[in-house]
Amino acid sequence: MIVDVHAHLYPSSWASAGHMPDDMFDVEGLIARLDAGGVDIAIVSDPHIWYGDLDVNDIAKVREYNDFAAGLRGQSNGRLIGLGTVVPWRGDDHIAEARRAISELGLVGLAVPTSDQGRYLDTVPDEFWVMVTELDVPVFIHPCGTVIGQELMGEYRLSEVCGRPLDTTVTLARAILTGVLERHANLNLLCSHAGGAICMIADRLDFGHELRDYAPLGPWGEVRLAHPPKDYVRRLWLDTVVYGSDPLRLALATVGADRLCFGSDGPPVPFPISRHLAMVDELGLAEDARHAVLGANAQTLFRLEDARSAT
Repeated sequence: MIVDVHAHLYPSSWASAGHMPDDMFDVEGLIARLDAGGVDIAIVSDPHIWYGDLDVNDIAKVREYNDFAAGLRGQSNGRLIGLGTVVPWRGDDHIAEARRAISELGLVGLAVPTSDQGRYLDTVPDEFWVMVTELDVPVFIHPCGTVIGQELMGEYRLSEVCGRPLDTTVTLARAILTGVLERHANLNLLCSHAGGAICMIADRLDFGHELRDYAPLGPWGEVRLAHPPKDYVRRLWLDTVVYGSDPLRLALATVGADRLCFGSDGPPVPFPISRHLAMVDELGLAEDARHAVLGANAQTLFRLEDARSAT
């Protein structure tokens, strides 16, 4: 079984409120895309990005999206499996909605933006992480529409090609250094775009941590991690959406084949799935590792063994 953990759709009723790509509203089109690429299942999530008049992070829209996501499995005969969406910085309503998405709607995980209004994962209420670990579901981290350094990102789609992976890198670094992953050791974070540059800076995080008491380099924070930061980087799950085999090799070397999950980011990215599969094949993985990356890891993470038969 091949599973694409990174695809996005929005309810068709929202299309007139913005100028999003048409395929973001096309359920049948996504199924046809899976067929063309030989993919069995796609995990569908809210990208927390909207070009137009909606605030998709508003609690009313969040609830509407989750109802839509819950209907995808039946609508697609088990080919499309939805994640719930929440923005946990925005209060108790979002935390309650996260519980509803899993416990009542039967969604297989939650999608959370990397940041919201300048707040990063380290400031998410601990109540949310406790609930997630109690429910034992993964959290998919995806950059939102407004990213760190946004004032510099207006041209050449810099927000997309540079800002979003940067936002992911910063939020993961903050979550690690402030002890979020240490306090919640059973938390499963699946990071879009292979975690931005978190693998590239993992050793640099260790360098900073090792010299945290060396005053000439400046102040350090209050948290004293029990292990080097790279140990927590290795606990992350990463998707393969990096557009080149070189950064994918770094992700593989950092977290191992048992923590990589195949993804295409389509919709909205229009590249054929075959292009993403070919990039994985460039790694030259042994058959068991290739099987893990292309589907078995996602089946384990999202408990998909019986997903299609559950429709």
